[in-house]
Amino acid sequence: MENENYLIGVDEVGRGCVAGPIVAAACLSRGLENEDEVLKLVKDSKKLTAKKREELFELLKNNFIWAYAEIDGQEIDKIGIQPANCLVVERAVEKLILQLENFEGKILADHIGGAQNYVKNKKIEFHIKGESKFSIIAAASILAKVYRDNLLMNLGEKYSKYNFSQHKGYGTKEHLELIAKHGVSDLHRISFLKKYLK
Repeated sequence: MENENYLIGVDEVGRGCVAGPIVAAACLSRGLENEDEVLKLVKDSKKLTAKKREELFELLKNNFIWAYAEIDGQEIDKIGIQPANCLVVERAVEKLILQLENFEGKILADHIGGAQNYVKNKKIEFHIKGESKFSIIAAASILAKVYRDNLLMNLGEKYSKYNFSQHKGYGTKEHLELIAKHGVSDLHRISFLKKYLK
């Protein structure tokens, strides 16, 4: 497959959460017209409304080849957030490349501090403010964010007393108050909550 000009963008979400997995998405751009049209609409996921992210998620899902990976709170507690952050990015890239034939293009990722210490795939290029510089990274960010938000909303039905549908696992005042009231669940990252636990 002639794919030297192909681009993979990859980004992660959920690093700062106190519950739920860290999730990465990897998204392939082949330079197709329909892909380019969608990428013109894409912005850094943090600058979009939830409704706009959902709309773009559907467009990206239907027009691109992509893959995701997740690492749960228990593994994060075991290996640490920095290694987990790097590992989930590598896993998403690996899952995407498995869908391709002899991928020879570039792999662009949003900056992860310390990546040089943990990332084994030296083809991944990390860029500060990558979401703003490369639309394919912003696309990966949207895919990861909406995938994770939906995952936490679904898990929220099982763990209803923590109200995950509202805070998506972030350490909001309400979430921390609910942890204080009910204790931790198996979704919570104990290493993130030590200062809140007695």
